[in-house]
Amino acid sequence: MKQTMIRICALAAAVALAAGLTACGGTASSGSASSSPASGSASEPSSGGSALDYSKGITDEGFWEGVKALDYITLPEYKGVAIPADEIAPSAEDIQKLKDSLVESFGEKTKITDRAVEDGDQVNIDYVGSVDGVEFSGGSTGGSGTTVTAGSTNYIDDFLTQIIGHKPGETMNVVVTFPEGYNDSTDKDGNTMVLQNKEAVFVTTINYIEGEMEYPELTDAFIAENFKADRGWSTLAELDAAVEQQVQETNKYNWLLTYLTENAAVSEVPQSIIDTMVEMNIASATGSAAQNGLDLATFLTLMGFESEDAFRTEMAAQAKETARQLLIFQAIAETEGMNVSESDLTEAFGDQSSTLAEYYGMGYLKMQMLMGKIQDFLMAQN
Repeated sequence: MKQTMIRICALAAAVALAAGLTACGGTASSGSASSSPASGSASEPSSGGSALDYSKGITDEGFWEGVKALDYITLPEYKGVAIPADEIAPSAEDIQKLKDSLVESFGEKTKITDRAVEDGDQVNIDYVGSVDGVEFSGGSTGGSGTTVTAGSTNYIDDFLTQIIGHKPGETMNVVVTFPEGYNDSTDKDGNTMVLQNKEAVFVTTINYIEGEMEYPELTDAFIAENFKADRGWSTLAELDAAVEQQVQETNKYNWLLTYLTENAAVSEVPQSIIDTMVEMNIASATGSAAQNGLDLATFLTLMGFESEDAFRTEMAAQAKETARQLLIFQAIAETEGMNVSESDLTEAFGDQSSTLAEYYGMGYLKMQMLMGKIQDFLMAQN
């Protein structure tokens, strides 16, 4: 299931090409002023249907609509290809990178407690806010701690400047004034409290200053505890062997992709595919702009594009290259008579099949499944 979901996101990124747009997940939107010292908050990704029609231009069988890839693609030999062993041999650097990635989620930042806070430090603090001696809703961390950047303007007034110079373990009063138009809050009894233009006192405790990330050592004990259940590894030797094999398989697949791309003859890429991809990017950019309270023109400017036409031109160029690769894969599927059945979807996604089909569309799901089948086929045949 995990590998299948990776393929979904990879294909989403291929079809929705715009840099900075979200293909698998939501984007943060600016929030209205809250009653904490923070100036805004991020929204949760939507759990509803997709704003994009990922299956636009794709048949329910997972092929490009109205396109027979073999009319445009002349495939090279793709079975029994002689792959140079030295070109796919795992390098020590690639092996180490993969090993490092395995422990990234276990990393923790060190906690510095023996010096004063400096401008720019990441600092974990707790606070309880009050106006005229009355605590208000949303004005406290509740003892859970929150990490802030000392000296930044993320909180109202000069809140985060006032913590500079204080040491972990200290508790001090941070005094700020809520600006004009700040949202009202409530006291513990639910009575309305007007905060705008009011002076507030936040009793603030410096918990610690965040230091560098520290990662656990890959010992047999750590590996057995954290990787045996889902990976089957109990020792460093087993992890090393699996990592080396994975790097080699990745190198092999990348070599095959390059081989196919360089040796397949492509007469042309149908304009209908390019147009579909470009329109998907326009729709994605429009949706992202709206989520951030911007119009499309402003959003594209922030992304580095002079105009919508410039954006379309860049997306069309990227779409042509991406569509070329997808057409090569479709040509292999056509040649081999590959298809995706309902049972394939059930086996891959289980109970999530209907939810994913609603979000991505059946055509999109089957296209990504075909990509996976072709990947497995190429690896088995070479």
